Amino acid sequence: MVVASGLLAIIVGGAFAAVLVTITQLRGTTDLRRQTREALVAADTLEKHIIDLETGLRGFVITRDESFLQPSNDARAALPDSARALERLAADEPVQRARVRRIVRAMDAYDRQYALPLVRAVRRDDPSVRSVERTLTGKQRVDALRQGLNSFRTAERARLERRDADVDEAARRATAAAAVGVAGSVVLIIVFSGYLTRVIVRPLRRAAVMANRLAGGDLSARMRETDVAEIGALERSFNVMAGSLETSRDKLASLLAEQAALRRVATLVARGAASAEVFAVTATEVCRLLGTTSTALCRYEPDATGTVVALATDVELGVGVGARLTLEGENAMGTVFRTGRAARVDSFERPTGTLADLARKGGICTSVGAPIVVEGRLWGVVVLSSRGRTLPADTEQRLADFTELVATAIANADGRAQLVASRARVLTAGDDARRRVVRDLHDGAQQRLVHTIVTLKLAQGAAQGAAQDATQDDGESADALVAEALEQAEQANAELRELAHGILPAVLARGGLRAGLDALVSRVRVPVDVDVDGAVAGDRLPAEIEASAYFVVAEALTNVVKHSRARSAEVKAWVEDRALHLDVRDDGVGGARPDGTGLLGLNDRVAALGGRLRVESPPGRGTRIAATLPL
Repeated sequence: MVVASGLLAIIVGGAFAAVLVTITQLRGTTDLRRQTREALVAADTLEKHIIDLETGLRGFVITRDESFLQPSNDARAALPDSARALERLAADEPVQRARVRRIVRAMDAYDRQYALPLVRAVRRDDPSVRSVERTLTGKQRVDALRQGLNSFRTAERARLERRDADVDEAARRATAAAAVGVAGSVVLIIVFSGYLTRVIVRPLRRAAVMANRLAGGDLSARMRETDVAEIGALERSFNVMAGSLETSRDKLASLLAEQAALRRVATLVARGAASAEVFAVTATEVCRLLGTTSTALCRYEPDATGTVVALATDVELGVGVGARLTLEGENAMGTVFRTGRAARVDSFERPTGTLADLARKGGICTSVGAPIVVEGRLWGVVVLSSRGRTLPADTEQRLADFTELVATAIANADGRAQLVASRARVLTAGDDARRRVVRDLHDGAQQRLVHTIVTLKLAQGAAQGAAQDATQDDGESADALVAEALEQAEQANAELRELAHGILPAVLARGGLRAGLDALVSRVRVPVDVDVDGAVAGDRLPAEIEASAYFVVAEALTNVVKHSRARSAEVKAWVEDRALHLDVRDDGVGGARPDGTGLLGLNDRVAALGGRLRVESPPGRGTRIAATLPL
């Protein structure tokens, strides 16, 4: 078939080549005819200018009237452009180009050597200008120029006639070649028709039948790979396509099952189901979807252990929900804890540790772990285990969607728990504050005021007795009682002021946050460096922002004095991005617990204003308490 196709291509190509050559020549002839016409027009124009030049010159010689020179001068001015146009049109033919150059040189010589000297001679009244000799000289020069232009025109017409003859011959050859090509093509097409029907049409029909089967859903349809060349390649490509479609169908079914499992878990999360229920359903869905032997959800503990919070398995592993597992040795759970990234173990023959022993006991050969990250913190891990087969390479990626849902459920549950605890702490703190105020009033200022009242009554009685019995000297006794009552009233006033100071410092209310911070720092035994920017020091902030910022710094400095054993501390406050930022650092022993009573109270206060509190206290490296309060 390749040879026959080559012959057909050669025949048809030769015919078309002959036609194309003829067309090209015709196009060249057309261009030449147009160029010849332009050259003839240019030659006629140049000849007209020469005649105008000679005629104007003769009229001036005869009449000596300067007006006869105007046509001659116009012709002289137009001669260079006409000469250049004629020279350009004759540029592709060397003989014609040389002829034009001779004409141009002769024309220049006529103008310089005859025309211009003749005009000057007429203006000098030289009698020789009317001599027959000079007149014949001018005529001979003009006749020579016109003869040269006639020769140019004759040569151009001859060249055009030769090209027309060549084109006619080429057209006859092209016609014959086209006839031969058409006849040969018809013969070859007839021969090809039968051959192509056998090697192409029939296989294509079989391919159409198989394609209909594929379109009907029968992805197992395959073609016999018996042909060669392009048809054989088509049969192989068809079978590859059918296999790819079958694989895609299986992948789509797997994807749909995965999406259905994710939807069921997401529905639980959206309903606000309990974390234990979400964990259990997630473990079951992952185990069923990926066909693993067991799926476990574990929570990492502060002591570098893991607690099983959900387990779906069909083998006895010796552990259950609530079991605490150590993370030493080479295992997916421990690797995720140490690196924060997904990990896998494809063999438990050599690894050591509790988890490796459990895997060997259950016949586990492959284990994959994916981290559960809640609000940027590593919370736990989902561990898949399988025996008898290696888990696919995309297992970690498929687990990512489930771990995100679990993290969302955990974050929601933590948020609800923190909200309930925060409300309880707020109520408790309010009750405690009221009881403290009542107790302080009862034990302090109230007792002082009662004492004052009793003392004043005694002084009143003493004064009345002294008035009835003027002989008795009770004046000193009444004065002493009044003095004592005054002392008790002053002490009651001081205690009331101190109590009010405990509720909200007067210096904060009067002087703003900078004054309150300075007062706080002045009462701390540890050296404290205070850095407050101009926006905080110069402008008053909202009262609730100033009070919360004051108590954050107060609690932080209290922890510095009581617990950190720090040698120095630093307090910074600045306004940026429409928020007040606080940063309290010390160089103490660290180890502060964010769930302590004081820090929990601060977190509640900051959260109530829409802010955020962050505590960093690594052991041995000091403590940092940072708060952001939106303005």
